[in-house]
Amino acid sequence: MPSLGSPQGRFLPLFVYGSLKPGELAFGLLEPLVSRHVEATVAGVIRLRDGLPLFDSSTSGRVRGSLLSFPADGAEEAWQIVAEFEPAAQYRWKTTEAMTADGQSITANVLAGVKLQHGISGDPVPEWSASQDPVLGEGLAEVRRLVLEAAPQGVQAQPDGPDFWHQFFRLQASYLLLWSVVERYTALRYGPAQAPMARVRRLDGDPTFQAALRTVGAETDSVVDSRDPTVKITLRPDGTGGARYYYGVRSNLSHRGKGAFRDARLVLKAVVELHDAMLVLLAPHVLISVDPGLDEVRLRHLVAPV
Repeated sequence: MPSLGSPQGRFLPLFVYGSLKPGELAFGLLEPLVSRHVEATVAGVIRLRDGLPLFDSSTSGRVRGSLLSFPADGAEEAWQIVAEFEPAAQYRWKTTEAMTADGQSITANVLAGVKLQHGISGDPVPEWSASQDPVLGEGLAEVRRLVLEAAPQGVQAQPDGPDFWHQFFRLQASYLLLWSVVERYTALRYGPAQAPMARVRRLDGDPTFQAALRTVGAETDSVVDSRDPTVKITLRPDGTGGARYYYGVRSNLSHRGKGAFRDARLVLKAVVELHDAMLVLLAPHVLISVDPGLDEVRLRHLVAPV
């Protein structure tokens, strides 16, 4: 996949309006290299394609974002991070005039959307935030609703006919939806330019994800790859191996479609732990809707001690 490379004006600040903004999911990638950031606006609008914000300077309006400044000895590293984060198929480098709150006009680099006549959905907007992303917010809430409807008292110890499989397949559906949330999170956290499995590996090694698993009490366990029974994937007590473990559960479900009764317990454990961990990760950034009368937002109480 081709890279964006660095902009021509390497020592200009960067105007960010998406996931790399301060307070958004990916700002931590650049934060150690940022010497200063200020709120600013530029002429144009934001359009959305497959949920990604794209800057369009051809339409009148003002886009709200932030100006990031990098020190001379960190600029190249910063541009490399940006180039590896954003896909070249979606963006190109452009310069723009940014206006700060105190009225100062500053020339800055910006990533402008390409081929804006294709695949655009909805009306243009002046500002973007992951907090408005329906997959992250409503998607995670819908996972919780599905699990609570399918297994309000957990899962049965043994299959007992159609009711068991009705429960199992609804849990499977909730888990596959949950992985849509996880994949959306990893795209906004590590970059849509990264391949899906590369993002899973990034999540697997992310200390914040490992800490979230420890916070929600994820229990150590292993799954065997359905394509190669000699490969075992282990979730360890410190949270390492977690993303690969939960992805292994997802892959086994997708490949086999259904399994023995142990799979129901496995899927419930996986959807509960991963849902609760994603809730921890997303809560600072996304408004997660909670149904009235719900005693607990987390689902941990559904997994009975073995």
